[in-house]
Formats: sequence, C-alpha cells, structure tokens
Amino acid sequence: MWPKGFKFFIEFSEDLKTLFMFNTVKDFPEGLTYYDLKKFGNIPHSKVYRMMKELAEEGFLSIKDDVSKDTGRPKHLYFLTDKGESKLIELRQKIGKIFEFIKHRFPESGIEFDHEKFLKEATFCVWSSPVEYIMQKEIPNEEKLNFLIYMEKDVNEILQKIRKEKVKLQ
Repeated sequence: MWPKGFKFFIEFSEDLKTLFMFNTVKDFPEGLTYYDLKKFGNIPHSKVYRMMKELAEEGFLSIKDDVSKDTGRPKHLYFLTDKGESKLIELRQKIGKIFEFIKHRFPESGIEFDHEKFLKEATFCVWSSPVEYIMQKEIPNEEKLNFLIYMEKDVNEILQKIRKEKVKLQ
C-alpha cells in the first residue's frame, strides 16, 4: 500500500496530460479548436476541451473567438500564453528528472528512450488515425507509401484471422 498522502502517480499523470495539451496547442500556431481535437480520434474530446477551458481560466492558454470560414459559426481558438510557455518549460524539466531517475535506477533494462524528444514532441495527435498520422508526417511520399503498404498487409492478415474465427463459430 502507498503511504498516506503519496500523490506521485496522480501528479505525474496530471503533468503528462498538461504537457500533451501545451505541446498540442503549440503545434497549432493559428490556434487550436475543438474541431481540431476531434481529428485526433480516440481521445476524450470533451474532457480535453474542458481542460483547455480550465487552463485558459488559469492564464496558461488564451482564447480568441473567430468565425469559421466553413460553417460561419463562431469558434474558440486556443493559444499558449507566456505563462503557459513558462509552465511548459517547468513541466519538461520536472518530468525529465523523473525519466532520468528511471533511466539511472534501471540501467540494466537496456531500453533506449529519448525522453527529451518525447517531452518536446508529445501531443494528442499520437491518438489520431494511423493513416492520418503517416500522411501528416513530413517524410517523402515513397516512405509514406511503404508505411501504408505495410499497414494494409497487416490489416489484411488480421481480417483473414477474423474471418477464419467467424467461420469456426458459425
């Protein structure tokens, strides 16, 4: 059992969520909207949107209202404030120290993990559709095609297994 008041995992989880949020907002220099979040697929959009509102109330994000060119309806654009930038730096340092501790505590694991790159690039887009993720990467089209061919082969093998199991059950 954890000692009373031991909140390490809760704080670590909150810090990671906030890091993901700040990095995601930062990746949208024209402003992040709720509709941008919906493109990421399997994330709890409404909870993330609520978190964005709370971070705005705390002064870490700013909100600019804009009229959507597509729908003509107003939308909220979220931006990282200077206070948010400072908090992002603080979070990267804090979480980085935890990753460093783990690396030194378990040197025999041999796992290579570039936590500094992770801290700079971790965003909610990792939950986007794998196809969208590949298509949005800045890599040559030939490399994108190779990834998609591999994915298609993998999906087809999974579908064959599913069909085989369905036949067994019928």
